[in-house]
Amino acid sequence: MPRNTRPYRRAGTLPTALLLIATLMPLPGCAERARVVPLAGDDVTPPARVEHCGTLSLPGRWPDGSPVNGLSDLAWEGDAGLLHMVSDRGWLHRARPRFEAEHLSGLSPIDSHRLRNTDGTPLEGSAADAESLSLRHDTNGKLGDTELWISFERDHRLQRFRPDGTPLASPIRPDQATGAAVNKGMEAMTRHPEHGLVLGLESPPRGVAPKETRLFTLGGQEWRYPLAAPTGSALTELTVDGDDLLALERAFAPPAPLVISLRRIRLGEPPELDVETLASFSSGDGWWLDNMEGLTRLGDGRLLLLSDDNASPLQRSLLVCLRPR
Repeated sequence: MPRNTRPYRRAGTLPTALLLIATLMPLPGCAERARVVPLAGDDVTPPARVEHCGTLSLPGRWPDGSPVNGLSDLAWEGDAGLLHMVSDRGWLHRARPRFEAEHLSGLSPIDSHRLRNTDGTPLEGSAADAESLSLRHDTNGKLGDTELWISFERDHRLQRFRPDGTPLASPIRPDQATGAAVNKGMEAMTRHPEHGLVLGLESPPRGVAPKETRLFTLGGQEWRYPLAAPTGSALTELTVDGDDLLALERAFAPPAPLVISLRRIRLGEPPELDVETLASFSSGDGWWLDNMEGLTRLGDGRLLLLSDDNASPLQRSLLVCLRPR
């Protein structure tokens, strides 16, 4: 995950950028709630295969003071109507999204907790660098009985937690993560109906061809995943869509444009798979993007994407709704 990076703007567009910043500055009284913001100008042509259904800019803190930055993934608990979000600063958040006319219009925080060690102390530093989140729960509509699987990088591991941040088991350190760079580990994870947990490394690990990274299960299956064409493409998240997977990629390689790609994966007999790109969003085409790292699917097929602002005042935590056509 790139850290301390700035949203990409093309050279010669400073007045437009300043105007955009001015329009996105919070109004008095809005500093602790999510705000509806545009994702592009009116003259930008949307991708043919997805429809934009709203974008929120999240605050730096909830009203209770909990920090809302460094958000790296989210997961949808459909029967409870809740979003779970995790940050690479070691925080868990639950919130309830609001929709008006099927467009994302708001986000109401429920609670926030620190991820903790088995001794009850909060995770700190590199040990807190949570990157991906997957849920396991009974569809009973109750709060608090959901099990969270969280992957970490820098200290590459996978661990189960309660929604209050209490660990349920000791960490797992998959062999398939061996060879991943310190800051390019298990960035992506989802639960597949046939294969169980499927994890993906952000970038090619040692011994893997350039522009190709690894998807794997804890049961030992592995697939070769070809990254998208834009320079600097990296896998940032997976979510399940029936028997297929949807993948989110981010290409960040200045001075090239920032490009976000949404792709469909059809898993075959390992190590084979098929991949097609459903949509690409480039800052060079006028999309006001950020460091998109989180992806989840709602029950009606809409997708929510989440960006990591790296705790930088020059970046934003965006919650973006897309509807595949």
